Amino acid sequence: MKKIYVTFLAAIIFWSITLTAFASIQLEDDFRPSNLPTLGPETEIATVEGHPEAAATQTLILYVGKLVGQVLVFCGALTVIFLIIAGAKYAFAYGVDDRIEQAKRGITWSIFGLIIIILSYSIVRGVIKILVSTDVNAT
Repeated sequence: MKKIYVTFLAAIIFWSITLTAFASIQLEDDFRPSNLPTLGPETEIATVEGHPEAAATQTLILYVGKLVGQVLVFCGALTVIFLIIAGAKYAFAYGVDDRIEQAKRGITWSIFGLIIIILSYSIVRGVIKILVSTDVNAT
C-alpha cells in the first residue's frame, strides 16, 4: 500500500511539472492557420465568420481534445513511473529468479502500455486536426 501512495504522489508531482511546462508553450497569432478558430485565454469561444454553429462545435472539439490529451499525458507519466519502478526492481533483484521475472514482466507491460498511449495520443491529435480543419461551407 505504501508503494501505491508513493507512486500516486510522484505522479501528482510529475503532472504538476508537465502542466507548468506545457502552459509556457503557446502558439503566436502570426503562426496560427487561418482555418483554426481563435481560442485563447481572453476568449473562451471559437470564432468562425458567419457560422456560429461551426464555431461552437469547433470550440467543443478543442476542449474535449485538450482534455483527452491531458489525460493521455498523465497516463504516459504514470507509465514511465511504473517503468522506472520495474527497472529498479530488476536492478535490486539480487539474482532471485522470481523477482527478476516479475521485474521483466513489469518492464514489458510498461513499454507495451507506453506504446499504446503514444499511439492513442497521435490518433486523437490527428482526428482533432481533421475535425477542426473541415470546411464549414460544405453541406
